[in-house]
Amino acid sequence: MQVCEIFYSIQGEGQEIGQPAIFLRLQGCNLRCKFCDTAYSQEIKKKFEISTDKILKKIKKFPAKHIVITGGEPLLQQKELIPLLKNLKNYFIEIETNGTIKPIISQYVNKFNCSPKLSNAIKNNLTYDNLKSFPKEKTIYKFVVNTEKNIKEIKKFIKTHDLPKNKVFLMPQGKTTEEIIQRSKFLIEICKKELFRFAPRLHIMLWNNQKKI
Repeated sequence: MQVCEIFYSIQGEGQEIGQPAIFLRLQGCNLRCKFCDTAYSQEIKKKFEISTDKILKKIKKFPAKHIVITGGEPLLQQKELIPLLKNLKNYFIEIETNGTIKPIISQYVNKFNCSPKLSNAIKNNLTYDNLKSFPKEKTIYKFVVNTEKNIKEIKKFIKTHDLPKNKVFLMPQGKTTEEIIQRSKFLIEICKKELFRFAPRLHIMLWNNQKKI
């Protein structure tokens, strides 16, 4: 697989926030979001190709049994992921995805953290026809919010795709602690009013999302 980094930390967002986890960040993404906080993982660089056995060996050095597979867009390499996931049956597997690619590995995954992109992130309108392929019992939906104007778009998206409201998380956009905190203030009030779930982005607040290795 084309790997960007493997490191041990805590989950910084979503339903499993605070959970000690091993992160496997894969290279390559099919989108180019304006405020991507892991732009260094967008392009595939052959020199970072790592065998399944080496990845597995590194994962097993860490004490946690919780793995977050992220990117980039990890579902670009989902066929390559299958041999690895077959050897991680005792682990809780999270996949972080933008939701544009049909999953073929659902049977190996405990949770999909699906983050559909709004107009604040990408210029071209995206079609999310593949979103219905994600098992709803295993999927949460995370939206990154810049301003209150994004809420109308989120509501329309939820209605169009029939998303369960109790699995919708709103997260503040920002690349610094100050930006995250400032946007969190109005976003929490919106979550209280609309009954969405609020999620901070601890990895940015604490480390400004620096590369770990």
